[in-house]
Amino acid sequence: MGRSGKKRNFGNKKKGHISGERANYKKFEELRRDNDSFRKYYKAQKLVSEEEFPEFMETMRVVLPTNFRITGSRQQAIDIREQIMTEFVPYLKEISIEGEKIEPPHPLEWYPNNFGWQFQIPRIALKKSEQLSKFHSFLVTETEVGNISRQEAVSMVPPLFLDVQPSHYVLDMCAAPGSKTAQLIEALHAGVEPGKNPSGLVVANDADYKRACMLVHQVNRLNSPSIVVTNHSGERFPNIYRGEAQGRNREIVQFDRILCDVPCSGDGTTRKNVRVWEKWRPDDAHSLNPVQTKIVQRAAYLLKTGGRLVYSTCSLNPIENEAVVAHILDHFEGALQLVDVSDQLPALKRRPGLATWKVMTRDGELHDSPQSAMLSTMSRSQRRHFDSFFPLSAERMKELHIERCMRIYSHLQNTGGFFVAVFEKVAPISVDEKKKAAAKAAEEHKRFEERLKALNEAKEQSGASSAAAAAAGNGMDEDEDEDEDEDDNTSKRPAEQEDVVGADIDAKRTKVDLAGSDDENDEGEGADSTDAASEAMAPYMPNSPREDPALPENPFLFLDASIGELKKILEFYGIKQSMSRNGFLSRMENNSYRSVYYVSDSVRELMVLAGQRLRVVNTGIRVFNRNCVKDAGCPFRLVCEGTPQLLPHLSDRFVVDVPFGDLCVLLEQVNPLLTSLSDESRSRIGDVPVSSSVVIRYDPAAHASDKEQPFTRLTATLAIPCWRGHASLSVHMDKNQLCSLIHRVLGKSIDRNAVGGMQLANNNKTQTQDQDQDHEQEQDNNKKQQQNAAD
Repeated sequence: MGRSGKKRNFGNKKKGHISGERANYKKFEELRRDNDSFRKYYKAQKLVSEEEFPEFMETMRVVLPTNFRITGSRQQAIDIREQIMTEFVPYLKEISIEGEKIEPPHPLEWYPNNFGWQFQIPRIALKKSEQLSKFHSFLVTETEVGNISRQEAVSMVPPLFLDVQPSHYVLDMCAAPGSKTAQLIEALHAGVEPGKNPSGLVVANDADYKRACMLVHQVNRLNSPSIVVTNHSGERFPNIYRGEAQGRNREIVQFDRILCDVPCSGDGTTRKNVRVWEKWRPDDAHSLNPVQTKIVQRAAYLLKTGGRLVYSTCSLNPIENEAVVAHILDHFEGALQLVDVSDQLPALKRRPGLATWKVMTRDGELHDSPQSAMLSTMSRSQRRHFDSFFPLSAERMKELHIERCMRIYSHLQNTGGFFVAVFEKVAPISVDEKKKAAAKAAEEHKRFEERLKALNEAKEQSGASSAAAAAAGNGMDEDEDEDEDEDDNTSKRPAEQEDVVGADIDAKRTKVDLAGSDDENDEGEGADSTDAASEAMAPYMPNSPREDPALPENPFLFLDASIGELKKILEFYGIKQSMSRNGFLSRMENNSYRSVYYVSDSVRELMVLAGQRLRVVNTGIRVFNRNCVKDAGCPFRLVCEGTPQLLPHLSDRFVVDVPFGDLCVLLEQVNPLLTSLSDESRSRIGDVPVSSSVVIRYDPAAHASDKEQPFTRLTATLAIPCWRGHASLSVHMDKNQLCSLIHRVLGKSIDRNAVGGMQLANNNKTQTQDQDQDHEQEQDNNKKQQQNAAD
């Protein structure tokens, strides 16, 4: 994440400029790509060798290449990758700019499945070049649709190290603008069948409401019912409780994976944010370090024991990186550990974390320890946190394995600068967690003692029976047999019993830790003040006045599927019972709603448990929209973004499979007449009620042997929601999605600015009217010409 937002002083000009006049604005090309303090500071840190430092600095001045990542479902991603490799790579190989051949896009060697790509042409040049306009138009369209994400290469790294699984509860604490959140959502849905939802979820949080709205726009492209966008300060993300509202049985909802891509100075982004060169100051990191530390501390409390946390910045400054990591590890005294991920993404070139570094004060002086600095020249906040800017002792830094942090430099693989650290929580931290761990150990010990007791009793009974039988049959001494049984039970402790004894010791140790803890409220460190233990959990009542009026939207209200309009919608479209009825919700306005959204069961549970603690900006996917047709059989129609979710549960009556020829008609014409379709398709559509939605489906696998095939080889099934009129069909799809689909299926562009751009034809009725009008106009022109000739 880049620079943290700072309020600008527009009122007092003298504070910003002594003369009171506005400073001259320099153009992008005029900016000096260097900074003496920057050079001095990072040379002293010994990030790279003396011989390597000039290359390091020179690369940071060069504009970044264009990077993008293929997103979406796995099948869809394969189709887009196929399109790039078969259509655009050969096309771009033949293009020359200023007499030189350009290098076509190529996959990033370290990104899985060749879904990450790099194009050596910078974004500005790509946008302005006429020769590259076709590829640029493709990128813009696919980005709007959500099939491609324009993302810097190193920004793709942190989510890969989180290792998200479909069952995980994932929290992205500083999520905007959302490119990493999109990766988390993709990982959550990996391997999940279409129409089914993962048991996990992603909570994407951002402290700035406007940035949270930008985040909504980004994640909505992925059409996931398992995402919740919230608006909280990262270091004060609220506790959510599961269990009794008041009582000892409640517990905090914790997350399996947490991403902390925290606000930072962004000095690793000089290749795209050129103004960093002129704005960079040595003490920028001093004000950010405390905020970054608090965010990670809060994340540690919200993380499950055994869970993974990834901390990342787009800064090279050790005060924002290794200093935060080292002091966090030291603070939690072994409960957090750095994970060695050197064997993961082996093609990604990286350098180990720094064990020593220097701190530069505002006067430009470098210091090895806090004692050498003049504290009187610093602000009160800087003095309070100044010690935490420096490394710990050499021995302690070695114990913490700080070298397991990852530093990515621009000159290694033609990227930006980045820092990543991967934590694992190996022990409980809060009082609540320790109580839970002690109770669990005690319960396990109790269960084992009962099993062991039952086993011994069964053994004794079996031994007694055997001894009696032996004595009766062979005259064996009963006392001797009892002695042998006693020897068997005491000479060697069973392995299970050893485990229980160990668990008992751990439980006692946990109790000692608990008794010695002075911080009774550390389970909610950094949480909102409303998280007092005596407070009753607020119920989920969206119609009640909001605690925070900063959110302008109406709150979400879960709908009862057994009553009202929702019941009519589900009955009309024949939604099967295989689709959960608990996930429908909407924003109410005047006791009515225009759209129906859908969330997974895990999201619903989280929202209900949270009550009014969570400031929910957005969640779920739209599945139904109110239409404006008066005589419609159902007042709501299907929505494009919700069609993949509904399709497996939709009545077969509303799903029509078509051949490739009918698909072409649907894409080439606006509102095609039903008579232009094949007899079979027309017959199936005739069974659909007039003035209602219908899904036109094309399965490439079912038509693999057909003579006519799409322009780009398709593997994913296409499902297109349409409106069934009296005599025609109308595609209900976003313009950009339609452009993308036409390009892949027909190999044509409908960009009117492009050379050879395709213009959609109207249906036959409209074409006939246009032809009649043209004929009448031609007759009028002929008459006028005859009159002029006669005159």
